[in-house]
Amino acid sequence: MAGHSSTSCDRVHAGRVRLAWTLLAVVIPVLAAATLAGCYSFRTGSAPAHLKTIGIPPADDASGFGRGTIRQDLTDLLTRRFRDDGSLRVSDPATADSRLEVTITSIRTNERLSVSNASFETVRGVTIETKVTFYDNVKKRAIFKDRPSTGRSQYLVDQGPDGETRAIREALSNLGDDLINATVADW
Repeated sequence: MAGHSSTSCDRVHAGRVRLAWTLLAVVIPVLAAATLAGCYSFRTGSAPAHLKTIGIPPADDASGFGRGTIRQDLTDLLTRRFRDDGSLRVSDPATADSRLEVTITSIRTNERLSVSNASFETVRGVTIETKVTFYDNVKKRAIFKDRPSTGRSQYLVDQGPDGETRAIREALSNLGDDLINATVADW
């Protein structure tokens, strides 16, 4: 009997080990997929098939904001984002299949978002508004013209000018996301 129960125990143990490995084989990939799903974003479309390149001329600044680098910061950000995205290859605006023209129309850094109980302002908002034209150089027509686009952020007032600068960068980044989606994914 002792030999028989040892074999039964061995089979039960082997079954449990197999079950544990099967569960691990299922659980680990499911957890990995769930974790990595947040690292990848899905877009709803792509640019027209005949467009392979995009030209991004320097952004115009009609905002009167007074920060001389904002035009170049936005142009550099868009160039970097399109290069990273890879949907349209960045090229010279004069020879590219398409062209993205951006005009900054308004920059506000003094939007009161939160006031403490003691009536002290604690959070300010930053809003950058633009109008954007995406032009098809091949078919010689605007795909969209003067489309409004906005980037927003906020900062704690006690962070001072450094907080405002970070919030402007973040608002530009959010604006860049919107413009990539408008030109590449909103089809």
